[in-house]
Amino acid sequence: MQIEGRNRLMVTTYSVALMLMIGWLLRVGQSILLPVLVAVIVVYILTTAADAMVRLPVLGRLGRRWRRLIVLAAILAGVLILAAFITSNAAAISAAVPGYAENFDALQARFLHLIGVDELPSWTGLSQRLMDMLDITNLMPVVLSTITNAGSVVVAAALYAIFIIAELDGLPEKTRRALDRSAQAERTLDVVRQINERIGGYLAAKTLVNVILGLVSLGVLWLLKIDFPVFWAILIALLNYIPYIGSVIAVAFPVTTGLVQYASFGHAALALTALMIPQIAVAYYIEPKFLGRSVNLSPFTVLLALAIWTAIWGMMGAILAIPLTAMVMIILAELPSTRFIAVLMSETGDP
Repeated sequence: MQIEGRNRLMVTTYSVALMLMIGWLLRVGQSILLPVLVAVIVVYILTTAADAMVRLPVLGRLGRRWRRLIVLAAILAGVLILAAFITSNAAAISAAVPGYAENFDALQARFLHLIGVDELPSWTGLSQRLMDMLDITNLMPVVLSTITNAGSVVVAAALYAIFIIAELDGLPEKTRRALDRSAQAERTLDVVRQINERIGGYLAAKTLVNVILGLVSLGVLWLLKIDFPVFWAILIALLNYIPYIGSVIAVAFPVTTGLVQYASFGHAALALTALMIPQIAVAYYIEPKFLGRSVNLSPFTVLLALAIWTAIWGMMGAILAIPLTAMVMIILAELPSTRFIAVLMSETGDP
């Protein structure tokens, strides 16, 4: 009994050490591993989209490889256009910030009056300091640096994806030959098929949900006449890839813009309510209906995965947290020694 307990302790210690080592390697090797993993996720999207193109009258007659390349070119073009759009809007927002200064001062005075304070010397320069922080000369380098880093990842991922696509159809036969056409080869291919179905289905449904959410948010922003409605709607849709908290955080930006634009707490409250209604509908009705249990991850696993991947790879890690964790769970479920971990990670107990 004592030896068995000691062995379990050793296994647990080695497992923790291995996880820490893998985390360190992921952190250090971010510049290499992140584009590769993004490329793999992109290939899942390409495969799903290319299969859906079969129903189209003209494009459906093309070979599968050509359909994938067309989708990849469309995605790459869309990312480049989006980057240019974000850059131009970031400049416009920075330029508009000084114009909100007067409204911000009025809000500050109104808030102080509401709490019974007519003058607070320490707040005298708050609005000016805020304007300085959001000045275009300070904001634009940060925005450009972020877009440049993301752009380098996208370009590298696109190159990897092209070569993966070129070899994708031959991978099953390569796997059979590498594993000497054994039962292990078919088991490996079955795992890959499971990953393809779950990740591809999840990403397709999630993208559809995000488009719906973005369009609804755009309509709300236009009705409320908040500045830069298209930019904020796109931000809400993109951040909705981050589970639970992404799009909710994105809502704070247009609400704040409406607050300083109209200098009205009532208008800001109306914007918050109108934007949160579709958020709640998406979280409690649309996503469960469209996504179902496609990735089969428990809510606790999702939150933990979100925290871990964000700590390792920042915003990109947060966006990739769900598909990467789902892939890990499927692989762990196929190994007898780690299947219990996959069971604990799953929502239904059947990974």
